[in-house]
Amino acid sequence: MPDVRHRAEALCDGGAFGDRAAGVVPEERRPGAVVGERGLSARTPSPREALTAQETTMTTATATTVFDSCSYILEPAAIWEQHLDAAYRVAARSAFYFNLDASGVITTILNGRSAKPMNSSRIFRQAIWRPGMTPEQIGDLDPRAFHPINPGAWDAAARLKDMDAMGVKQALLFPTTFAEYFPLVENPDLAHALARAYNDWIADFAKVNSQRLFPVAVLPVQDTGFALAELRRIAKSGFKAVFIRPAYYGGGFLSHKRYTALWQELEGSGIAAFIHASPGSTNAEWTSTGPYVERVALKMAIGHNVAEAVALAMDNAAALTAFAFCGHMEEYPKLKLAFAGAGASLIPLTLEKSETYLTVASYIRDVSLEPEHIFVERPSLVTFDTWESTVARLHDAFSPFAAWGSRYPHHDASTAHEAMAMLKKHNVPAAETQRLMSGNILSFLGVR
Repeated sequence: MPDVRHRAEALCDGGAFGDRAAGVVPEERRPGAVVGERGLSARTPSPREALTAQETTMTTATATTVFDSCSYILEPAAIWEQHLDAAYRVAARSAFYFNLDASGVITTILNGRSAKPMNSSRIFRQAIWRPGMTPEQIGDLDPRAFHPINPGAWDAAARLKDMDAMGVKQALLFPTTFAEYFPLVENPDLAHALARAYNDWIADFAKVNSQRLFPVAVLPVQDTGFALAELRRIAKSGFKAVFIRPAYYGGGFLSHKRYTALWQELEGSGIAAFIHASPGSTNAEWTSTGPYVERVALKMAIGHNVAEAVALAMDNAAALTAFAFCGHMEEYPKLKLAFAGAGASLIPLTLEKSETYLTVASYIRDVSLEPEHIFVERPSLVTFDTWESTVARLHDAFSPFAAWGSRYPHHDASTAHEAMAMLKKHNVPAAETQRLMSGNILSFLGVR
């Protein structure tokens, strides 16, 4: 493939981010650098870097159009009670089941046993925020008492009202408990049944207003054949994206050859693959970073989970690093590959470090020594949070591929008004603001 270059022939330079903003990666060294040093080779900007004529002439009104690229639902018991195939209903509930009742009592079953809860207090942080709540109000909540969740977490009509209040026109919908527990389901057949049930429920949820709500499907990656079958099924239903957690499944990571057929099918289908970590606080240590982080934090007597603040970025970065070292991005140049839920700031650091160490050794295969260039020249996307001023300060570097996400209804959610105020504070041009707030994700998903 043209993007795959032999290590002996490659000249490593400052990278795609270095071309756009000084300080994102180390300064380039002197001209004429040898392999392994940073030269000053020029390159032609990719189509994704160039603002189109339409984008450069956008009016102030269109600049306020917002697509929330990272919002969440909370799975209701209706998934198991109404959407599971009758033949699987009993067995699948034993494989994975979640229910949060009106009094705050949580029942979670995983592989026939009671599973560890996602929160150490009675506050269900993943569905507590609603428009108007401040961080101070969240912090004042009594952790010993149950606080009703936001109805918009599982009721589409309530959610649409919240979106209006937040200044959001459209939103992508990611799972919560199906992100944390579902990847650990041991029986592939039951995982397939559970995936069908979830995808049918989220599809019905989005149908309340299909112009505003965009569901993200889950796949039973426990078995590649089942994952392919479900991918083909949801493609016929109009899904634009799938959720894939960067975790070990049956001893293999996402870069393992067992997933080759799945990546090929995703690339050919045009459906976007969203790499999205989960805290992993409830999981075994072999799955992801979160369990290890929690074990270390436990000795510090912090009193609450900490994986959410650390593990998401670490797991997404691990996936991107694996893809860089295995030539994944070159192997599937048309695959729509996104990294969500962990912020955008990890992208330049991960790619720059991958480039640095690829010049030392690549033990897998001959790969590109310029993963930063590969990333921006292919269909790539990363979601960013309102507090990530890095995206605004380096808007020329991030505007080709970053997309804002609210994290609604998590406890740390924010509104579109806050995000645009942050971008305005750092003098981000109107055309780039539009790309960051909706243009990039709309183009990425193929939605207009």
